[in-house]
Amino acid sequence: MRPVHRTLATLWLTLLFFNGPADAVSADREREKNWSDQDQEMLIAGDPVWLDADRHRFLALYNKPGKPKTPKQAIILLHGRGVHPRWGFLENLWLELPDRGFYTLSLQLPVLGPNALLADYAQTFPEAFHRIDAGLVFLKQQGIDAVLLLGHSSGAMTAIAYAAEHSKTIRGVVAIGLSTESAGGRIMQPALLLEQLKLPILDIYGSEDLPVVLDFARARADAARKAGNRQYAQQEVKLANHFFTGQYPQLKAAIVKWLETLR
Repeated sequence: MRPVHRTLATLWLTLLFFNGPADAVSADREREKNWSDQDQEMLIAGDPVWLDADRHRFLALYNKPGKPKTPKQAIILLHGRGVHPRWGFLENLWLELPDRGFYTLSLQLPVLGPNALLADYAQTFPEAFHRIDAGLVFLKQQGIDAVLLLGHSSGAMTAIAYAAEHSKTIRGVVAIGLSTESAGGRIMQPALLLEQLKLPILDIYGSEDLPVVLDFARARADAARKAGNRQYAQQEVKLANHFFTGQYPQLKAAIVKWLETLR
């Protein structure tokens, strides 16, 4: 019965959230395999872990703290569209947050072809949700129940969308460069989803971020206020672009400071 249940759940999520382009898109498994092969070859710390979702085996990178928090806490990292678990500053966070006592698990999310539009990725969200589910199961097997999601760009969109449907499953969300793409449907409009969330959320972005981030910052904050979410915080990092080029120390410091408030 499980495959039938999962199929129905995927269909339900698609009907509920997705109102974007009607043309179906297919995940680029070969491109994903290339990323996974490269990530394993370049891994300098932690461990590669192979998880299963939707009858597909995918890579996750697992890192342990020397002195874990009590009780144990973990952060699942979600990259942006078309890239991989070791992308950019996400690799730094994956490597360095264990120094603060957190276990980290960086997931390979579904990727499309190089010419895919951001809106096309809305159709990958149901599979991405199942990969997050698999990550949570893995962490629970390690004795970790308190888990936050941390995503960048479309990965931040994925984190908020997942939280909207699984708010009791995760402890909070760090959304970095949280974008909006109305062509992707409701699932890609965080301001709409934030109206129903009351869990801890850090909405952090750069003062020089993309228009799809900056133009909707006030709407996101207003949505959190409408929800009565006193655990929502929005922070702008001065001089930072969407990729926090040259501003990673400020980004990390802000995230760590916020995480400490959750103790």
